[in-house]
Amino acid sequence: MTIENNFAFKEAKPARTYRGVALRELIIAEATDRFLERGYSAVSVEEIIQSVGGSKTNVYRHFGGKKGLFIEVIRSLASEFLEKVRSTEITGKTPSEGLRQVAHNLLAQLLDERHLAFQHLLIAEVQRFDELGKVWLESQDQQSGWVLAKFIYELQQKKQLRDVDPLLAATLFHNMLTYHPIHRAMAGLPLTAAELDTFIDEAVVVFIQGYGVSKA
Repeated sequence: MTIENNFAFKEAKPARTYRGVALRELIIAEATDRFLERGYSAVSVEEIIQSVGGSKTNVYRHFGGKKGLFIEVIRSLASEFLEKVRSTEITGKTPSEGLRQVAHNLLAQLLDERHLAFQHLLIAEVQRFDELGKVWLESQDQQSGWVLAKFIYELQQKKQLRDVDPLLAATLFHNMLTYHPIHRAMAGLPLTAAELDTFIDEAVVVFIQGYGVSKA
C-alpha cells in the first residue's frame, strides 16, 4: 500500500445513512454533554432517553448498551476536535508557514474547554474500560498524527523536508507541540496567547532545523 493510500485510508468515514440516524445522533449529542459534565457513572441510559425521546431499546440497538454508547461518544469527540486541523489550508505555504498554521489550529482545538473536559473524562475512566486507551489513540492521537504526516509528506515531495518517515516526524512534532501547553491548561495554569505563540514558533524552528533540507 502506498503512502498516499495510507493517508486516504485514515480519512474520516462518511456519515452513515440509515433509518434512525437522527435519533442516534441525538442520543450521542445528549450523552456527550452529560458524560463531559458528570462522568460515566453519574449518567444513566434512562435520563438520556427521557431527554431525547425513544426507548432504551434504541440505545441497545445502536450501541449495545451504555458502555458502547460511551465508546462512541469518545470516538465522536475525537473526530470533532480534529475537524479544524483536517480543513487547514496550507497549499502554497512554506514549511514554516504551514507548520505554524497546522500547529495553531491543532492547539486551538486541544486547548478548548470542551477538549480539556474530554481529557479529564478519559483520565477518570481509562481504568474502567480496557479498550478506552486504544480507542482514544486510534480516534484522535493517531488521526492528528496522520494529518500532520500528510502535510510533511507533501513537503517532502517538494524537496522542502528531508526524506524520512513522515509519520514518525509528525509524531515527534505533535508530541513536542502539545505536551506542555495541554498539561499546563489541565493544571489550571494555561499559557497566555503570547506565550503560546512563542512556544509554537520555537517548536517549528526546532522541527525545521532537524528535518529541513540543507542548503549547503
